[in-house]
Amino acid sequence: MSGNSLDMVIGAGSAIGHALIERWSREGATPILAVARSVEAMAAVEPLGVQTQQCDYCEAALSALAAQLQEQSADITRLVICNGVLQGEGYRPERALNQLETSAMEQVFEVNTFLPMRVLASLAPVLKRSAAPRIAVLSARVGSIGDNGLGGWYSYRGSKAALNMMLRCAALEMRRVNPAAKIMAYHPGTVDTPLSKPFQDNVAPEKLFSPARAAGALDTVLSGLKADGELSYLDWRGETIPW
Repeated sequence: MSGNSLDMVIGAGSAIGHALIERWSREGATPILAVARSVEAMAAVEPLGVQTQQCDYCEAALSALAAQLQEQSADITRLVICNGVLQGEGYRPERALNQLETSAMEQVFEVNTFLPMRVLASLAPVLKRSAAPRIAVLSARVGSIGDNGLGGWYSYRGSKAALNMMLRCAALEMRRVNPAAKIMAYHPGTVDTPLSKPFQDNVAPEKLFSPARAAGALDTVLSGLKADGELSYLDWRGETIPW
């Protein structure tokens, strides 16, 4: 990696992350750094002409990545954190209290809440010195407390609500150290990805977005953000979601 301006996608192996990298690579205006956990994910984006970095998202690996960026005087223009999980091996979204299991909750919170915040914490020195970074972290509408009229999905809802609160803290801190920065908690809609696959039967076809469409909407909303020292909680249309 070299140069100053840099776009970054964390979670480049996700469907939205990959589609966003494809979109940005066609623009060709700013170098792109794609960060992913798996070698396979990096191999998938390398043909797009982007720089890649394998990272297991532990504190040590993220600190090393941040140190590398600082050494290169990287100026992060756009940062999108795409990591997220709804269900996994041996656990599904809980519909009732008696389905709650500590190990499952820990896994969901690890990916949805702790991982994105570790990324932001590690990159904070770089973001502090960047000219006008625009930061999007994939949240979800179901993380809204005010919009929750159905219940269920305890861990997923809770992890996204916790993410939103921590992003709010980050936005207030960033306002003090870099007023030109802007952070957004973003709901991409229902995207045709492995995460949503088990639940797509209940989604109208016109409301199920391809990864390319989702990436386009995210890019549009991100580009329209204005630095105001606040955390924005927006959906794919750019509309505000209640906390």
